[in-house]
Amino acid sequence: MKIESKRGQMTIWIIVAMVLVLAIVLFFLLRGEITPKVGEKIEENPKSYIASCVKKNVEEAVEIMLPQGGFISPEHTKRYKNINVSYLCYNSGSYLPCVNEHPMLLNEIRNEIKNYIEPRIEQCFQDYKQEMIARNIDIGMMNMEMIIELGPERIFVEINRRITIGQKDNNYAVNDFDAEVINPAYDLARVAMEIASQEAEFCYFEYAGYMVLYPKFKISIDTESDSTKIYTIEDKKSGKEMNIAIRSCAIPPGL
Repeated sequence: MKIESKRGQMTIWIIVAMVLVLAIVLFFLLRGEITPKVGEKIEENPKSYIASCVKKNVEEAVEIMLPQGGFISPEHTKRYKNINVSYLCYNSGSYLPCVNEHPMLLNEIRNEIKNYIEPRIEQCFQDYKQEMIARNIDIGMMNMEMIIELGPERIFVEINRRITIGQKDNNYAVNDFDAEVINPAYDLARVAMEIASQEAEFCYFEYAGYMVLYPKFKISIDTESDSTKIYTIEDKKSGKEMNIAIRSCAIPPGL
């Protein structure tokens, strides 16, 4: 009888423990604290979904930009290996130093990323909204403000937007959607700006010495028939590469 009594007590405690665990899981699910992982379907809490959307589109933008000199649709370019590479420093004449065409390259890259991803992020928000409406969940959405910042090995995206979500008696608001994308765009652009600056001043960039000082980068040069130099800057850690075109102190053909 004592053994049966102890077994009955253990069964009761096991049932109580299972009920408590289930209650805790349901509590966080209803509050939206359990968020979806990258690539999963849309869940009620939007932060993970939007962060995944931001990361995907930032990486897509940078993959287009870096081979082309930091621009989505570059205008003044040199065709190189079937890619239009932007001139960062250029002089059409001979013997004369080039003129730096993009002294504010980091700001331009930041604006390029923003212009590319902003409508796509807006579409992600609208997809999320439509999904919530389809689930009969009330949702309100304010205007979106986006800030892009570049830093060493990072791209920071700050999205300010208030979303209110309601389901029966459970209502809450989400305000900030910040994301951090690991990417060397800032580091590569800084090297590109240094190359353009030295080419404008000295008609030359000592890339071998630069790699000794900064071994995280690998820099190579191809010189085209019109004296255009194509610099390829590689971040060794990530394998990401940035191309830039330079035409400075060109020597006329035949000399």
